[in-house]
Amino acid sequence: MARSLVFPSSDGHLDTVFPVEYRKEILHYLYCHQNEDGGWGLHVEGHSTMFCTTFSYICMRILGEGLDGGRDNACAIGRKWIHDRGGVTSIPYWGKTWLSILRLFDWSGCNPMPPEFWFFPSFLPMHPGRMFCYCRMVYMPMSYLYGRRFVGPITPLILELRQELFLQPFNEINWKKVRHLCAKEDLYYPHSLIQDLMWDSLYISTEPLLTRWPFNKLRQKALEVTMKHIHYEDENTRYVTIGCIEKSLCMLACWVENPNGDYSRSTLLELQIIHGL
Repeated sequence: MARSLVFPSSDGHLDTVFPVEYRKEILHYLYCHQNEDGGWGLHVEGHSTMFCTTFSYICMRILGEGLDGGRDNACAIGRKWIHDRGGVTSIPYWGKTWLSILRLFDWSGCNPMPPEFWFFPSFLPMHPGRMFCYCRMVYMPMSYLYGRRFVGPITPLILELRQELFLQPFNEINWKKVRHLCAKEDLYYPHSLIQDLMWDSLYISTEPLLTRWPFNKLRQKALEVTMKHIHYEDENTRYVTIGCIEKSLCMLACWVENPNGDYSRSTLLELQIIHGL
């Protein structure tokens, strides 16, 4: 059940997770809120963005729509919107993270999100505890998944999407060069030079060390500390968490830690109760 909820299209259990009527309503919602330019926005009145258009397109494909399927050629029009803006290499960071998990991107194309930040003393200005709560709660499970470099299975659909979402062959993409790319529709505030320099320093100097012995022992300890924070958040909120974005990430992180563990089972049970699955 856990695997089906996390990767519903990967093991033939899509109908178990999303009955036919559920799938019809999800697709109906997507069709109704596709913008005139072919993309989707962050909300029903929002302008089209790479992030929302990409995942709306992926959602339609997971739910069974073909390459050019959907009402009024929704898939083809949405894909054209993505291609006209350079493909999904310009999706913002959250999108790069989810696409990496789905094997539609590569973790080396993401700027570092090291879980070691949770080691920092709380008085430091860059400690995650000083972030706005929504930012902190999303960063927490993301940093765990980044630190683990977790990825899902490669399926026939994933291979098809790799061909559909990019303008060049997937295996020929220079992932290092796409880390800072962000579509203008998604860029609410440009990165500062200092921010990019910090990311580059972590990417070039720190990450290669933390993924090799003996420094990988520090990475393992950081992952354990981060997971303790995730469990604490789950217990404090009775597995509801602060919002739907964090919920999906915490659920996935717990499943990655131990698919059959108590935390994974509890968060899935709460999800079933909330949504009547």
